[in-house]
Amino acid sequence: MTVKEFCERLQISTSTVYRMIKEGTIPAVKFGRYWKIPRSIFEIIK
Repeated sequence: MTVKEFCERLQISTSTVYRMIKEGTIPAVKFGRYWKIPRSIFEIIK
């Protein structure tokens, strides 16, 4: 899922998500200009 979709689902800002990606809190993969977050992350969060 995209960072935007992730933010909408968790009701947090994009800057928070990018900071969490940089810190390694959220696993993400960069495809070109875009970061993709695996949907399985919600199983970890719950």
